[in-house]
Amino acid sequence: MITTAPLPSWGDLFRATRAVAADPVIISPWLKPWDSGFLSPRSSWSLAALAEAVARRHGLPARVLLPGWICNQSLWPLRQTGAEPVFLPVLADGSMDWRAAESLGTLDIVVVVHTFGSPVPMKAARDFANSRNALLVEDAAHLLMPIAGAHDVGDVVLYSPHKLLPAPEGGIVVVRPRAEGLSDEIGAALGRAADAANDWKWLAKRMVQGMIPDRLRPFMPQGGQEDFLSDPPTQPMAPPVSPSEISRRLLATHSLDHEAARRRVNEAALREVIRKTPDLRPLYHADEAIPYRLAMRATSPQAAAKLYDALRAAHLPVETWPDLPPEVAADPRHAEGAVALRRSVLLLPVHGALDPDRLAAAYAKVLK
Repeated sequence: MITTAPLPSWGDLFRATRAVAADPVIISPWLKPWDSGFLSPRSSWSLAALAEAVARRHGLPARVLLPGWICNQSLWPLRQTGAEPVFLPVLADGSMDWRAAESLGTLDIVVVVHTFGSPVPMKAARDFANSRNALLVEDAAHLLMPIAGAHDVGDVVLYSPHKLLPAPEGGIVVVRPRAEGLSDEIGAALGRAADAANDWKWLAKRMVQGMIPDRLRPFMPQGGQEDFLSDPPTQPMAPPVSPSEISRRLLATHSLDHEAARRRVNEAALREVIRKTPDLRPLYHADEAIPYRLAMRATSPQAAAKLYDALRAAHLPVETWPDLPPEVAADPRHAEGAVALRRSVLLLPVHGALDPDRLAAAYAKVLK
């Protein structure tokens, strides 16, 4: 069945019975030479830990620069630290408008997001962070693994493999050599959360989803928002939990190269479908990036809403992104960037458990 969430294979089930690897082994595929790192609950808690580490060093709550085009729910842990989020307007393509950053004053952390797995240019970010003596963080939660154009100039890189692999938990904090002096504070801020509960129930649910024939999809319960412009309210998050033994086994044994290849094939299949859809185009050019989702932009909010409704009526997975921070939604400076993107971007799944031919055939029935 076509799903948004990555689904485990029978091979993953077999690997979940193996011995649990040590954290350095688990995180090693995401580290470059001379990097160090930590296994964390999720990337949202990783960012909060960075803010805590910086606050402990400076004795004041951190002031954190973020792109306006960002998910508000994921910032809940950061806000709990007392950090002050500052939202920079983005341009029509989602890149941060560094011209608007010059008047922002003192900043402790600068966050750049590689949205949907597409690396963004980093030189302006590096120059700006240097000018403020700020920690430069690459939010790579949508990146499967280090690729060209990312994980190069940042001081810290945050990965969230549980979003791209069949694992219920797991984030990775990569500390680059230039931030090594902050490593102890980061480790202390992360601490050691209690282990997640037994995830065999999660694994069983995902295995069942993978076995359901796609012809039964119209009869299955449907998640997500009912209408295109509605966002879920921001909710308090449960305390962080360390990845379970099952998560650790799955993260340690899954082939990132295989997953990358499958995602590229599935994205290419869907790109061919939407090439024939007059009101829709890919948000990014096809390149060597590893897609998190196929990100598409409609010609107008009305066209986006119509396509969203049609896909949901067919019980096909489709998502909006993000639930904008209230500070962004209320600020006219973000209208042509973050707000316009929120009202025109649609996301389709491309994870490695999907079959490209079946995926394309299903969406082609709607995206005509």
